Amino acid sequence: MSQNNIKTKMSASLMCADPFHIKNDINSLEENGIDYLHIDIMDGHFVSNMGLGLDWIKMIRRHTHLPLDFHLMVENPNKIIPMLDLRENDIICIHYESTYRIEETIKQIKKYQVKLFMAVSPLTPICILDQIAPYIDGINFMTINPGFSGQLILPTTIQKAERLLKYLKQNNLKNIEIEVDGNMNLENIKTFLTYGANIFVLGTSSIFPNNKLNIKSLNQIKQLIGEKNK
Repeated sequence: MSQNNIKTKMSASLMCADPFHIKNDINSLEENGIDYLHIDIMDGHFVSNMGLGLDWIKMIRRHTHLPLDFHLMVENPNKIIPMLDLRENDIICIHYESTYRIEETIKQIKKYQVKLFMAVSPLTPICILDQIAPYIDGINFMTINPGFSGQLILPTTIQKAERLLKYLKQNNLKNIEIEVDGNMNLENIKTFLTYGANIFVLGTSSIFPNNKLNIKSLNQIKQLIGEKNK
């Protein structure tokens, strides 16, 4: 079951959508109960891909009332954070490895009324939480290496998810949310629900196959999540 009976939610990865149909896709996502719009920001340095631009993100704001779920895969996130027009109920996720001044970055984010998540990539040790757990609201647990959509889940991350849930329970961190990012199809969602996950990033493996919004897949996941929230 999810951590401390926290509501289970869906976050749609707009990196996987067709930019020429984005307004209609956002309208459909809203109508079908999506909770967040997932925004990947990449700089070509921290990861080798380039993500969604700031002007594009401003355009998204004009077309939705939904909170945004920012995933910053950038070096020196402190430079990007003030440009994001962060709003109440948004999520902002950073990587522990992205800066040598993690305390400064956390302090900067805490000025906003947002949720702070820390990314745990496949090679990121769980022990980083020893230092930062009191300051974060959630974890973006990555089942793939950051940077590119369409990757298959790394099998070792399943065992790591079990260790993470054990760590959170042992340290009485029941209010920390667990978001899972990477290859989240219906079957993988079922697996990670058993390890306490409560937010699922949905992309090419589920709701955006070939960059086209698949409402049938979204509704299947929504039904599964609805049963979990009863």
